[in-house]
Amino acid sequence: MENVKNGRRARDFAPVRSALLLLGLLTALAVQLLRRSDGAMLWIYSHISRPYHAFMSRLCSHFSFSAAELFYALLIIGLLAYLAFVAVRLIRRRGRGMQLFRCAVTLGMIAALFWAGLCLFWTPYYYAPGFSEQSGVDDGPVEVSELEAVTRYFAALANEYAEDVPRTADGGWDYGREDILARAPEVFAGAAEAFPCLQGEPLEPKGIHFSTIMSYLDFTGFFFPLTGEANVNMASPVFLLPSTTQHEIAHQRGVAAEQECNFVAIFSCLNSQYADFRYAGAALGYIYLGNALSRADREAWEEVYYSLSDTVRRDFNINNAYWAQFEDTAVQSASNSVYDSFLKSNGQELGRQSYGKCVDLLTHYYLEAAREALA
Repeated sequence: MENVKNGRRARDFAPVRSALLLLGLLTALAVQLLRRSDGAMLWIYSHISRPYHAFMSRLCSHFSFSAAELFYALLIIGLLAYLAFVAVRLIRRRGRGMQLFRCAVTLGMIAALFWAGLCLFWTPYYYAPGFSEQSGVDDGPVEVSELEAVTRYFAALANEYAEDVPRTADGGWDYGREDILARAPEVFAGAAEAFPCLQGEPLEPKGIHFSTIMSYLDFTGFFFPLTGEANVNMASPVFLLPSTTQHEIAHQRGVAAEQECNFVAIFSCLNSQYADFRYAGAALGYIYLGNALSRADREAWEEVYYSLSDTVRRDFNINNAYWAQFEDTAVQSASNSVYDSFLKSNGQELGRQSYGKCVDLLTHYYLEAAREALA
């Protein structure tokens, strides 16, 4: 009988959950400490993170739905059910102190294991050779005159490609979102051919069913390190969906830095045979270039902006109007703050502003073409 009581007391302290909590914390701590060694991080990247993603992305490709979305749904439902169970136990006054302890251990275990997974399967990406280093594309500073030339070039491309996109009678896009996702791996093959560091298995991005939640969180897409999937927001305007698919596939192929993913997405789209992808690439490139030019030379930016066709500006207005309804909400602010901290914790010093640094890559890569086109 005494042994039975001792066994119950031991179980009361949730030894398995406590061990998993400790394992998660130690794993996350180990990865953080190993960040000081580029060689160690590169080893983890090459022997753990990349092989894991290659396996998981291939496995999840057999599902028509996003395994990442299912993971989050089950996690949220499970947490709510567990908290309800704990609340009932507390109301019935059954060992309140021990119930609260076990609840804290359980929640801590889940958080620790999740964070450990992100650290192990994503953090090493930021310490492996980046796209610009592997591809040789210059990402150094640019002159304002160079920025202006490339911005004008992309504005002209957007005007040209906008007219090639099949549209409905009301001016909307005559493309289905699922069709865009299906063509995305084929389009990315062009970038992988030009830059061998982007080689990988052609897998279709996953559309998120509850995409409006992503809009509230201010995300057009995300790569989920635990499943290796590229996921995209299916509720936002279709205008930039083609370039979003390329951005998330770039993450899936091993590119961590957001500014580099944006460059890859724009390059991939511009070299596509499909009009909707070419237009999305030109428009996305103009957005980043135009934003940078407006800060550097407002007068030049205004001149370039008003050179955009009515069709392009209409698409921009539709896109801006959609995202405006989610601006300055508490959910969006919290999401941006968390993601900004996550980027900075992985060496992305500009945080969310690092999305705009692709301007340097674009300006250097397309400057010669811009000068020839504008001569």
